[in-house]
Amino acid sequence: MKNAMRFLFAALFAVGSLTAADLTITFQSKAAKTEGLETHYYSATHHRTNNEATKTDSLVDYQSLTTYTINHDKKLIQKLSFEDALAAMESAQSDMPEGMSAMMGGLFGDPSNCKVEELGSEVVAGRKCKKYKITVGKILFESSNDPTLVPPVPAASFAKMMKAKGALTLAMGPMGKSMAKLYEELSKIKGLALKTNMSGFMGMKAATEATKVVEGPVPASVFALPTGYKTEDLGKQMRESKAKK
Repeated sequence: MKNAMRFLFAALFAVGSLTAADLTITFQSKAAKTEGLETHYYSATHHRTNNEATKTDSLVDYQSLTTYTINHDKKLIQKLSFEDALAAMESAQSDMPEGMSAMMGGLFGDPSNCKVEELGSEVVAGRKCKKYKITVGKILFESSNDPTLVPPVPAASFAKMMKAKGALTLAMGPMGKSMAKLYEELSKIKGLALKTNMSGFMGMKAATEATKVVEGPVPASVFALPTGYKTEDLGKQMRESKAKK
Protein backbone atom coordinates (compact mmCIF):
# COMPACT_ATOMS: atom_id res chain seq x y z
CA MET A 1 0.00 0.00 0.00
CA LYS A 2 2.78 2.44 0.93
CA ASN A 3 4.60 1.92 -2.37
CA ALA A 4 1.40 2.31 -4.38
CA MET A 5 0.62 5.54 -2.53
CA ARG A 6 4.16 6.82 -3.09
CA PHE A 7 3.65 6.32 -6.82
CA LEU A 8 0.26 8.02 -6.77
CA PHE A 9 1.46 11.14 -4.98
CA ALA A 10 4.47 11.43 -7.26
CA ALA A 11 2.20 11.06 -10.25
CA LEU A 12 0.08 13.97 -9.13
CA PHE A 13 2.94 16.31 -10.01
CA ALA A 14 3.84 14.70 -13.34
CA VAL A 15 0.96 15.59 -15.67
CA GLY A 16 2.53 15.81 -19.09
CA SER A 17 2.22 16.40 -22.81
CA LEU A 18 4.17 15.80 -26.02
CA THR A 19 7.24 17.09 -27.84
CA ALA A 20 9.01 18.59 -24.84
CA ALA A 21 12.67 18.53 -23.85
CA ASP A 22 14.10 16.39 -21.07
CA LEU A 23 13.81 18.07 -17.70
CA THR A 24 15.66 18.20 -14.39
CA ILE A 25 13.80 19.92 -11.56
CA THR A 26 15.12 20.35 -8.04
CA PHE A 27 12.52 20.72 -5.28
CA GLN A 28 12.62 21.55 -1.61
CA SER A 29 10.30 18.90 -0.20
CA LYS A 30 8.64 18.53 3.18
CA ALA A 31 6.38 15.73 4.38
CA ALA A 32 5.68 14.42 7.88
CA LYS A 33 9.03 14.50 9.71
CA THR A 34 11.24 14.55 6.62
CA GLU A 35 12.54 17.61 4.82
CA GLY A 36 15.19 17.97 2.14
CA LEU A 37 16.04 18.14 -1.54
CA GLU A 38 14.15 16.11 -4.10
CA THR A 39 15.28 15.95 -7.73
CA HIS A 40 12.95 14.94 -10.57
CA TYR A 41 14.35 13.72 -13.90
CA TYR A 42 12.05 13.43 -16.94
CA SER A 43 12.74 11.78 -20.29
CA ALA A 44 10.54 10.30 -23.00
CA THR A 45 10.77 6.87 -21.35
CA HIS A 46 11.31 7.45 -17.62
CA HIS A 47 10.58 9.64 -14.64
CA ARG A 48 12.92 9.34 -11.66
CA THR A 49 12.65 11.05 -8.29
CA ASN A 50 15.68 11.10 -5.97
CA ASN A 51 14.96 12.07 -2.36
CA GLU A 52 18.00 12.98 -0.27
CA ALA A 53 16.08 13.12 3.02
CA THR A 54 14.53 9.66 2.90
CA LYS A 55 17.33 8.07 0.83
CA THR A 56 14.54 6.41 -1.11
CA ASP A 57 14.16 7.00 -4.85
CA SER A 58 11.32 6.14 -7.22
CA LEU A 59 11.52 5.26 -10.90
CA VAL A 60 8.67 4.98 -13.40
CA ASP A 61 9.42 3.09 -16.61
CA TYR A 62 6.82 4.22 -19.17
CA GLN A 63 7.83 1.48 -21.63
CA SER A 64 7.18 -1.47 -19.33
CA LEU A 65 4.63 0.39 -17.17
CA THR A 66 6.55 -0.60 -14.06
CA THR A 67 7.46 1.37 -10.95
CA TYR A 68 10.55 0.81 -8.81
CA THR A 69 11.15 1.93 -5.24
CA ILE A 70 14.86 2.10 -4.43
CA ASN A 71 15.83 2.06 -0.75
CA HIS A 72 19.51 2.97 -0.47
CA ASP A 73 19.78 2.29 3.27
CA LYS A 74 18.51 -1.26 2.85
CA LYS A 75 20.09 -1.67 -0.61
CA LEU A 76 16.70 -2.91 -1.78
CA ILE A 77 14.76 -2.45 -5.03
CA GLN A 78 11.02 -3.19 -4.99
CA LYS A 79 9.29 -3.40 -8.35
CA LEU A 80 5.59 -3.28 -9.06
CA SER A 81 3.85 -3.41 -12.43
CA PHE A 82 0.77 -1.28 -12.92
CA GLU A 83 -1.26 -4.44 -13.60
CA ASP A 84 -0.16 -6.01 -10.32
CA ALA A 85 -0.88 -2.77 -8.47
CA LEU A 86 -4.41 -2.68 -9.86
CA ALA A 87 -5.03 -6.31 -8.95
CA ALA A 88 -3.71 -5.75 -5.42
CA MET A 89 -5.88 -2.71 -4.84
CA GLU A 90 -8.97 -4.49 -6.15
CA SER A 91 -8.23 -7.38 -3.82
CA ALA A 92 -7.79 -5.04 -0.85
CA GLN A 93 -11.10 -3.40 -1.68
CA SER A 94 -12.97 -6.71 -1.81
CA ASP A 95 -11.40 -7.83 1.47
CA MET A 96 -12.32 -4.62 3.33
CA PRO A 97 -14.29 -5.43 6.52
CA GLU A 98 -17.96 -4.46 6.64
CA GLY A 99 -18.36 -0.88 7.86
CA MET A 100 -14.76 0.08 7.07
CA SER A 101 -15.80 1.80 3.84
CA ALA A 102 -18.22 4.11 5.66
CA MET A 103 -15.60 4.92 8.31
CA MET A 104 -13.01 5.81 5.66
CA GLY A 105 -15.59 7.91 3.84
CA GLY A 106 -16.03 9.93 7.03
CA LEU A 107 -12.28 10.50 7.21
CA PHE A 108 -11.85 11.75 3.64
CA GLY A 109 -15.21 13.40 2.98
CA ASP A 110 -17.48 13.27 -0.04
CA PRO A 111 -15.43 13.25 -3.31
CA SER A 112 -18.38 14.79 -5.16
CA ASN A 113 -17.87 17.90 -3.02
CA CYS A 114 -15.25 19.38 -5.35
CA LYS A 115 -14.25 22.98 -6.00
CA VAL A 116 -11.48 24.42 -8.19
CA GLU A 117 -10.37 28.02 -7.73
CA GLU A 118 -7.86 30.10 -9.70
CA LEU A 119 -5.80 32.30 -7.37
CA GLY A 120 -3.82 34.47 -9.78
CA SER A 121 -0.12 33.93 -10.41
CA GLU A 122 3.27 33.79 -8.73
CA VAL A 123 6.90 33.29 -9.71
CA VAL A 124 8.52 29.99 -8.67
CA ALA A 125 12.14 29.21 -9.54
CA GLY A 126 12.13 32.20 -11.86
CA ARG A 127 9.14 30.93 -13.85
CA LYS A 128 5.67 32.47 -13.95
CA CYS A 129 3.08 30.05 -12.60
CA LYS A 130 -0.69 30.04 -12.35
CA LYS A 131 -2.03 29.32 -8.87
CA TYR A 132 -4.90 26.94 -8.13
CA LYS A 133 -6.70 25.65 -5.06
CA ILE A 134 -8.60 22.38 -5.33
CA THR A 135 -10.87 21.09 -2.59
CA VAL A 136 -12.11 17.49 -2.77
CA GLY A 137 -14.02 16.31 0.27
CA LYS A 138 -11.62 17.02 3.13
CA ILE A 139 -8.54 17.17 0.91
CA LEU A 140 -7.07 20.60 0.17
CA PHE A 141 -4.50 20.83 -2.61
CA GLU A 142 -2.79 24.05 -3.71
CA SER A 143 -0.71 24.04 -6.87
CA SER A 144 1.32 26.58 -8.84
CA ASN A 145 1.86 25.38 -12.42
CA ASP A 146 4.07 26.69 -15.19
CA PRO A 147 1.85 26.25 -18.28
CA THR A 148 4.88 26.30 -20.61
CA LEU A 149 6.62 23.41 -18.85
CA VAL A 150 5.72 19.83 -19.79
CA PRO A 151 7.64 16.53 -19.56
CA PRO A 152 8.47 14.65 -22.79
CA VAL A 153 6.30 11.57 -22.28
CA PRO A 154 4.96 10.04 -25.54
CA ALA A 155 1.18 10.15 -25.88
CA ALA A 156 0.65 6.36 -26.05
CA SER A 157 2.70 5.58 -22.95
CA PHE A 158 1.24 8.48 -21.04
CA ALA A 159 -2.34 7.49 -21.92
CA LYS A 160 -1.76 3.94 -20.63
CA MET A 161 -0.33 5.27 -17.41
CA MET A 162 -3.26 7.64 -16.94
CA LYS A 163 -5.76 4.81 -17.42
CA ALA A 164 -3.92 2.59 -14.95
CA LYS A 165 -3.64 5.31 -12.33
CA GLY A 166 -7.30 6.19 -12.62
CA ALA A 167 -8.35 2.59 -12.11
CA LEU A 168 -5.83 2.17 -9.29
CA THR A 169 -7.10 5.11 -7.29
CA LEU A 170 -10.74 4.13 -7.75
CA ALA A 171 -9.95 0.64 -6.49
CA MET A 172 -8.69 2.07 -3.19
CA GLY A 173 -12.15 2.76 -1.80
CA PRO A 174 -13.30 6.10 -0.29
CA MET A 175 -9.81 7.57 -0.13
CA GLY A 176 -9.18 6.39 -3.67
CA LYS A 177 -12.31 8.08 -4.92
CA SER A 178 -11.16 11.39 -3.44
CA MET A 179 -7.65 11.00 -4.84
CA ALA A 180 -9.03 9.99 -8.23
CA LYS A 181 -11.20 13.10 -8.32
CA LEU A 182 -8.27 15.26 -7.26
CA TYR A 183 -6.12 13.73 -9.99
CA GLU A 184 -8.89 14.24 -12.54
CA GLU A 185 -8.97 17.96 -11.75
CA LEU A 186 -5.17 18.26 -11.71
CA SER A 187 -4.97 16.61 -15.12
CA LYS A 188 -6.98 19.50 -16.54
CA ILE A 189 -4.35 22.03 -15.45
CA LYS A 190 -1.74 22.77 -18.08
CA GLY A 191 1.94 22.45 -17.25
CA LEU A 192 4.02 21.06 -14.40
CA ALA A 193 3.43 21.94 -10.78
CA LEU A 194 6.45 23.79 -9.38
CA LYS A 195 4.91 24.41 -5.98
CA THR A 196 2.37 22.27 -4.13
CA ASN A 197 0.77 22.01 -0.72
CA MET A 198 -1.51 19.15 0.30
CA SER A 199 -3.38 18.73 3.58
CA GLY A 200 -6.69 17.68 5.01
CA PHE A 201 -6.78 13.96 5.79
CA MET A 202 -5.34 11.89 8.65
CA GLY A 203 -3.15 14.83 9.66
CA MET A 204 -1.06 14.51 6.52
CA LYS A 205 0.75 17.58 5.25
CA ALA A 206 3.09 17.59 2.27
CA ALA A 207 4.66 20.46 0.36
CA THR A 208 7.11 20.92 -2.50
CA GLU A 209 8.68 24.00 -4.08
CA ALA A 210 11.02 24.02 -7.07
CA THR A 211 14.32 25.82 -6.65
CA LYS A 212 15.84 25.08 -10.07
CA VAL A 213 14.55 24.03 -13.51
CA VAL A 214 16.89 22.81 -16.26
CA GLU A 215 15.67 21.94 -19.77
CA GLY A 216 18.03 19.65 -21.69
CA PRO A 217 19.11 16.04 -22.19
CA VAL A 218 19.22 13.77 -19.14
CA PRO A 219 21.85 10.98 -19.41
CA ALA A 220 20.40 7.47 -19.68
CA SER A 221 22.58 6.48 -16.71
CA VAL A 222 20.38 8.59 -14.43
CA PHE A 223 17.54 6.10 -14.97
CA ALA A 224 19.66 2.99 -14.40
CA LEU A 225 18.89 0.86 -11.36
CA PRO A 226 21.77 0.48 -8.90
CA THR A 227 23.81 -2.73 -9.02
CA GLY A 228 24.40 -4.98 -6.04
CA TYR A 229 20.96 -4.34 -4.54
CA LYS A 230 18.44 -7.06 -3.67
CA THR A 231 15.33 -6.97 -5.87
CA GLU A 232 11.82 -7.88 -4.66
CA ASP A 233 8.83 -8.38 -6.95
CA LEU A 234 5.96 -6.91 -4.94
CA GLY A 235 3.40 -8.12 -7.46
CA LYS A 236 4.59 -11.72 -7.08
CA GLN A 237 4.53 -11.41 -3.28
CA MET A 238 0.98 -10.06 -3.37
CA ARG A 239 -0.20 -12.87 -5.65
CA GLU A 240 1.40 -15.52 -3.42
CA SER A 241 -0.12 -13.97 -0.31
CA LYS A 242 -3.56 -13.91 -1.93
CA ALA A 243 -3.21 -17.57 -2.99
CA LYS A 244 -2.40 -18.64 0.58
CA LYS A 245 -5.64 -17.05 1.79
